[in-house]
Amino acid sequence: MKLQAIHIEFGMQENLAALRRLDLNLLLTFDTLLSTRSATKAAVVLHKTQPGISRDLAKLRHAFDDALLVPVKGRFVPTERALALHDAVSAALRELGKALAGAETFEPAQVTGVVNIGLAAHLELLLTGPLLQRLAQRAPGVTPIFHSIHGEFDPGQLDNESQDIAIGLFADVPARFSSKALFSDERVAVMGPRHAFAGRKQLTLDDMDKARWFAYTQMHGRRTNFDRALKGTGRRVRFEAYIASFELSPHVLMESDYATTMPAFAAILHKKTFPLTTSRLPRPLRHVTFRMAWPRRQDASPLHRWLRAEITQLVTTHIQSGLIQPCAPE
Repeated sequence: MKLQAIHIEFGMQENLAALRRLDLNLLLTFDTLLSTRSATKAAVVLHKTQPGISRDLAKLRHAFDDALLVPVKGRFVPTERALALHDAVSAALRELGKALAGAETFEPAQVTGVVNIGLAAHLELLLTGPLLQRLAQRAPGVTPIFHSIHGEFDPGQLDNESQDIAIGLFADVPARFSSKALFSDERVAVMGPRHAFAGRKQLTLDDMDKARWFAYTQMHGRRTNFDRALKGTGRRVRFEAYIASFELSPHVLMESDYATTMPAFAAILHKKTFPLTTSRLPRPLRHVTFRMAWPRRQDASPLHRWLRAEITQLVTTHIQSGLIQPCAPE
C-alpha cells in the first residue's frame, strides 16, 4: 500500500509539472484551431487578433515540441501529435465548462438589487430605452440607475462603486479593470438646415477652424477625444460654448449658427425628429470605438455577467440593423 501511495503521488507530481509548463488558456486556442483549422476563424471565435492566435500557436509548438498545425493551401492540417491530443483536450474543456456553468446557475427574474450604469451621452439615446425594457421583462427586481459620462475614462467612478459598468469612448483603460470593445462608428459634424456649411458632404480641418462649435459642460477644461486624435498635427478643435445637456443639442442646432459633432448613429436618431444636416469630418476625427469597462472584482458576479451579456446582445441587435458597425476582433 505504501509503495502504491508513493507511485500515485509521483504520478500526480508529474501531471502537475506538465500543467505548470503550459498556460491553460493556450488549450482553448489549441482546441479552437483544431476545430476551425483557421487562424482567422479562431480569432473571431476567441475575440482575439490573428497575430495573437499566431503567438499562441508558437507557444503551443514550443511546449509540445511539435508543429501541431501545418499550413497547407491556406488551411491548417494537424499533425499526428495534435490529433492525439485533441480528443483529450476537447473533452477536458467540455467537462470543465459544464462544471463551471453548473456552479453558476443564475435566474435573473429572481434577483433584486441596484445596478449603476455609466453611459457616454450619445449612448443614452441608443441604449437606455431598449435596456430598460429588457431589464423590466427579464429582471424586474433589478433597478438600473444611469449616469452620464463625458470625455475620458474616469477610474474613480468604478473604484468608488458609484458605477458598476461604464461605456464610452475610452482609449486608455487601466489594467486593473476589465474591458471589451462593443462597436465602432463614424463621428460626423451636425448642424441646422440654415448653417453656412449645411449640405457640405465633407469638411476640412480649415473648415473646422471657421465654424462655431459647442461641446458639453462636463468637458470644459478636460482633455477630449479630439485632442487625442489631432495630437502631433498642430491643430485643435476650439469649442466656443458648452451646453449642460446632450438632449439640448438638436434644439440649439436648430436655433443658432453653432455646429457640434456626434457619432453617426446619434445624428440618424436625431434626424427622425429634427431636420438637421450632417457632414463628414476630416479623417483623423472620424473613427470612434465604444468600450465597456467594469471592475475585475465583478468578473465572476452572476448578475453583472448577465447584465454585460444583455448589453452586448443589445449592441449586436443594433449592428445587425446596420445602425452601428462591429469592432475588429481584439
